[in-house]
Amino acid sequence: MGFVARRRIDLGVIVVAVAAFLPAASASAEVSEYVDAGRGDVRIVRPSSYDPAEPLPLIMLLHAFAYSAEIEEAYLRLSSQVDKQRFILCLPNGRRNILGQRYWNATDACCDIFNQSPNDSGYLRGLVEVVRDAYEIDPRRIHLVGHSNGGFMAHRMICEHDGVFAGIATLASATYLDPDDCTLETPVNVLQVHGTLDVVVFYGGGCFVSGGCYPSAGLTQRYVAADNGCGDAPDPGGGSIDLVPGGGAESTISTYASSCPSGGSAELWTVPGFGHNPPFGTRFAAEVVAWLLARPAPADGLEGDLDDDGRVAASDLGILLASWGDCGGCPADLNGDGVVDGVDVGRMIVNWSP
Repeated sequence: MGFVARRRIDLGVIVVAVAAFLPAASASAEVSEYVDAGRGDVRIVRPSSYDPAEPLPLIMLLHAFAYSAEIEEAYLRLSSQVDKQRFILCLPNGRRNILGQRYWNATDACCDIFNQSPNDSGYLRGLVEVVRDAYEIDPRRIHLVGHSNGGFMAHRMICEHDGVFAGIATLASATYLDPDDCTLETPVNVLQVHGTLDVVVFYGGGCFVSGGCYPSAGLTQRYVAADNGCGDAPDPGGGSIDLVPGGGAESTISTYASSCPSGGSAELWTVPGFGHNPPFGTRFAAEVVAWLLARPAPADGLEGDLDDDGRVAASDLGILLASWGDCGGCPADLNGDGVVDGVDVGRMIVNWSP
């Protein structure tokens, strides 16, 4: 399982003074509406040019411990991408604990510190259905983004609601310490983003003062890769990405994708020198939303059967070759990495019909 440092920290003590790093309000074209799944109004942000007949992806944002949906959205600014990348954004709130702090009852590590045991997993699953009733949602593009406690909750959701979510993206979070506590029957795309100087949820793993412990960012990635049925090593190359303005491509990328079944991957973006709330501006939102939307759940049926005739043959290869190159979200991108290339050809050949 690997070593997990038993460093302890109190989440409640280190809640950031969010107003200090929030941008000034600016005009936006997207439209806010509301739904109710039994706990009061939940804000929905939809594109300004919304067509009720157009199936759109759904992204649900889960806030950090002691934050609210609005504080989290003001920090990560996912709504800045609603018109640009065309999706429905859902902004739910967790229950309040006895100190008035909002939280999610996520993994055993985080963060039901007073053992109040709200059924957040059931609530959020029901909220997905409420949103699907109110809007035309693409069933292959339902995603979660979670920060800190919200990221722990995202991991719980994919463990408990098989096949619902195409992918999750988490910031400063981890999965269960014991890998046996989570089994992914259906592959899921999982992206982690984590700062190396995070003193709230340690990049190297640790424990909260309440006693709950969690694995490191690297171990979380390996657990997810193993549960997704990926190979033993990440893809070669890796690369880098620019998430923090002014620093160039400061964050490194490690990914398991080419060796994973269709619909599954495990990717880690390490942000060196930053803590629990890196100053992303809108770059986190732009990059993470694009990453999720490029990775829909696979269509039902035989992988590589692009013309839906029940077999994988030359006609399917022709469709794949016609989509060659950058093609995020297209059916020919069998491994969901945003590019149609030789890896996708290899996956198609595995199911080739004689």
